[in-house]
Order: sequence, then C-alpha cells, then structure tokens
Amino acid sequence: MIHLFLAHFVADHGFTDNAKIRHYKGYKLLEHIVWSIFALLAFTFDTLLKSRTGIIVLVSMMVIHVLGDVMRTKIANIKRIHILEVALLSIAFVLNLFVADEFVNSYISKEFAMYLLGMAVVSMAVTYFFKNFYPGNEDYNDLDGISERLAFYVFFLGNNYLLAFLSLGLGLLYRFWKTKPSHVWWISPMSAVLISIIWKFLVF
Repeated sequence: MIHLFLAHFVADHGFTDNAKIRHYKGYKLLEHIVWSIFALLAFTFDTLLKSRTGIIVLVSMMVIHVLGDVMRTKIANIKRIHILEVALLSIAFVLNLFVADEFVNSYISKEFAMYLLGMAVVSMAVTYFFKNFYPGNEDYNDLDGISERLAFYVFFLGNNYLLAFLSLGLGLLYRFWKTKPSHVWWISPMSAVLISIIWKFLVF
C-alpha cells in the first residue's frame, strides 16, 4: 500500500508544475504548502489519524515535505534540486513502509492508489524529464503531451487498445498540424506506451 508515498508525489509532482515550485515566494509558496498538507491528508486521513504511529508518521511527513518545499526555493544548483527531489521521494517511501498495513482499510483501494500513481507518473514525471533533462527547458510546454499520454494510459489500462492507439495517433496528427513539433516529439508517445505497459502489470 503506497498511499503516503502517493500523497507526497501528487503534492509535488502530480497535477502541478514542479519546475515552478522552486521559484515560489511569499504567498505562492504558502499556498503550495497548504495544498501539500491537504494532499497528504486527502490520501491518509481515514487511516493514519486513527493511531498514534500513524499520526507521528503523517506529521513527520508533513514537516519533511514543508521543509523540502522551502529548501527547494533556496537551492540555486539544479543538480542539488534533483538530489533533494530524490531524497524527499525516498523518505516518503521509507515512511510509507512503517504504516503500509494501516492502508488496508483505506477508502482508496491498493489498485486505485497504484492507478493514480501511474497517472501522475505518465503525466508529470515525463514533463519533469522534459523541463529538467532533455531538452532541459523549464518553460517547455507539454500540455498537449500530457493530454495524449493520459488518454493513452486510461484507454490502455481499460483494455480498449483501439482507442488507446487512436488517441495517440490523433494526438500526433494534432501536434504536427498545430505547429512544427519539437525534436523530442517522439519521447512523449513512447513514454506513454512504456509506462502504461509497466503499470498494466503493476495494477492487474
């Protein structure tokens, strides 16, 4: 059961632009911190708040997460930011191990939690790669790529392979019709296929 890890991942990587968080200051940073705390609670409130161990782990994760948010805005070296991200994900994973059994009775099933994690990975983890590694442009616009990858993921895991590949094909046609695509255009559909195949085995 990966609910706590999922909550951390969603707060900083799922459905949010992680590259922008490192530039937040003042109210924007406070707004993100509040969102993060609610995200952590959303996936764990019905389980971790019922035991002393759960509360300790949840509060610890909240404190670590907030410290990570603040540290992210103070670090200028991009390599150190990547190290911080890996460290935070690792800590969340380890803390999750301490309370994994408590999520058995969660309103979010194990399969659905993995499904949601897959959605975050296929969308924002790939975007993180684009913005930070290749082509390495923080302003890289991946909205079309996110849409095509999510559509493929949903249809593929729903066993509708025709719609999955049709959505991917239509996404590519739209990309080429709309504007001259970036030289990394092929990475998005390829990652959609690979991640969806992997998650198919993880979830089912």
